[in-house]
Amino acid sequence: IDRNELKQAEEEITSLKQYMLMESPIKGRFTKTQLMNIHRFLFEDIYQFAGHIRREQISKGDTMFFPPHLINQELDKVFFKLHNDNMLYETDKKRQIKHLSYIMSELNIIHPFREGNGRSIRELIRCMALHYGFTLDWSLVDRDTMLDAAIRSVVNNRAFCDVIEACIVEG
Repeated sequence: IDRNELKQAEEEITSLKQYMLMESPIKGRFTKTQLMNIHRFLFEDIYQFAGHIRREQISKGDTMFFPPHLINQELDKVFFKLHNDNMLYETDKKRQIKHLSYIMSELNIIHPFREGNGRSIRELIRCMALHYGFTLDWSLVDRDTMLDAAIRSVVNNRAFCDVIEACIVEG
């Protein structure tokens, strides 16, 4: 199987799995375990490393992601802050969006998995939004807008605010 065939298969399988998650999201308490379970669910049919923290150093363009030996402690810091700062109990919509952008930005730069970080992180953030009482539809924003926000989020943890705002589905 060549790279293009793998990419095609991955797209088809994960699209179906993402659709399944819309119906029944992976339950959890917004922890590293829940994020790993989401990754496992999305990619278990494609990659042996599905649901596992990466062991190799990776980068995209000029962005170097966290080195493997720091990933677990960095994830722990993010989820500790999420719970310690009571972010899940926020009731103000603007602040909820800022919290979602913060978590998304932090997880993006940590980049815990070899492949499929964006899709796994977006699903966790979608679940957090549901917890807050609103629905996100990531398809309302194109790939370039999402990528641009991801690049900006390296230095600005509010870079996803506009993206999240644009993805809120009313009703």
